[in-house]
Amino acid sequence: MEIDRYLRPDESDYIPLVLILASSAVAIAVSLYSLNSGLYFIFQNLFYLPIIFACFFYARRGFVFAVALSCLYVILLLSFTRDPGQALGAVLRFILFVFVAAVVASLSAGQQRAKEALAASRRTLSNLISFLPDATFARDLEGRIIVWNQAMERLTGTRSEDIMGKGDYEHAYRLYGRRSPILIDLLLSGDIELLRERYPRVRNLDGVLSGNIEVDDLYGRRAVLWATATPLRNGRGEVVGAIESVRDVTQFHDTRAQLQQANESLTLVNAKLQLLGRITQHDLSNTIQGLLSRVEMIKRVAAANQPLTEYLDGMDALAQNLRKQVEFARDYQSVGIKEPVWQNLEDTVAGGVATARLAGVTITVTVDAVEVYADPLLERVIHNLTMNAIAHGERTTRIGFSTLKRGPDLVIVCEDDGLGVPAHLKEAIFRREHYNNNGYGLLLVREILAITGLSILEAGTPGEGARFEILVPESSYRSANGSAGDASSPA
Repeated sequence: MEIDRYLRPDESDYIPLVLILASSAVAIAVSLYSLNSGLYFIFQNLFYLPIIFACFFYARRGFVFAVALSCLYVILLLSFTRDPGQALGAVLRFILFVFVAAVVASLSAGQQRAKEALAASRRTLSNLISFLPDATFARDLEGRIIVWNQAMERLTGTRSEDIMGKGDYEHAYRLYGRRSPILIDLLLSGDIELLRERYPRVRNLDGVLSGNIEVDDLYGRRAVLWATATPLRNGRGEVVGAIESVRDVTQFHDTRAQLQQANESLTLVNAKLQLLGRITQHDLSNTIQGLLSRVEMIKRVAAANQPLTEYLDGMDALAQNLRKQVEFARDYQSVGIKEPVWQNLEDTVAGGVATARLAGVTITVTVDAVEVYADPLLERVIHNLTMNAIAHGERTTRIGFSTLKRGPDLVIVCEDDGLGVPAHLKEAIFRREHYNNNGYGLLLVREILAITGLSILEAGTPGEGARFEILVPESSYRSANGSAGDASSPA
């Protein structure tokens, strides 16, 4: 970016020095002539010129020169007259010369500092733009390039010195091989129709254009570029040009398209597997039911044959276990298939216990009016916990569901008055290897809860009953009116 020049002499700039020396020589020459002629009130005004020139161009050094020149004026005057009035006037004019020199030198130094700060700021801005990772360029209102950073050089193969100051859509030619308006030009022209025609996917947000641009031929290859263009304004808010950044996102775009295609293929395969699983489970269930029916018929016919009855009981047990395995496969196949949803806890608990076989068992539900964000199979979790209490508690007569707060989290409690869980099995009951073809209820429970970050543990006292605690994080529950993490419950 071009930096404004400002008046400050250097080794190659002799014009200020010539002005100072010439005006000084004229002032001294006229002073000598005037003093020789007996004139004392005309020549002194000429000394203001070299004093002002010196202080304006050289600031501090100019001030020293001005003081010296002022002293010379006093010496010249006192060399020709000893009149006290003239001497007093010379001293006063000396003071006036020094005062003017100080004012001009101070203003000049301030102006130079301001210009140096402006130049440094512009150099910093130029460096920032030059080293931006995105290819960036800018043009003025006449279409001339005023910025072309290093990333732009790498993208186009064009050096900044070869394009700076050029117009006639040179930037479009370097980018796309044609001289026609592109995004940055349409931003300034305000041609909405042409903009929509050429860049239908570009968005206009408060005058800033951005979006993906598909290019059929970017140096011999198809490419997708992400571009954004915005106006450049001066200190008064007037538009003086525009700047555009370009990023090659072809690889990202292709990867996303491949992922989308792979996801569609995966969805199709998953749907086919789901259909195959349902058909297989249905056929297996029918086959097992037929097997159990025939086993029951054989038992009736061979009731007096003790060995045969024992064999049939064994077959019946195996068939029952096979049915449980098919049911588990069916349930496990459904885990995580549907998106988690907010579920009313009281309704979910009621639905879960309603499907359980509760002969001789009393159910109490005292949960808070909250909603829990979980897999839609949360009702299945409640059902499995209920059936587990009945099946393994042996003497269970009461099952209770309640809630309590533990810090910011919510705890859903399921407890019974059965035998409880031995201390060494409190964790094992949630693992696959614990089961010996007799169901997988608690394994399925933990899997369903884990999908949304819920956890479960057994905290009961062996011999006094089981107590399962489901920990619901603060972000995964809310009161029935929709306020997250807000639930009143006993401590």
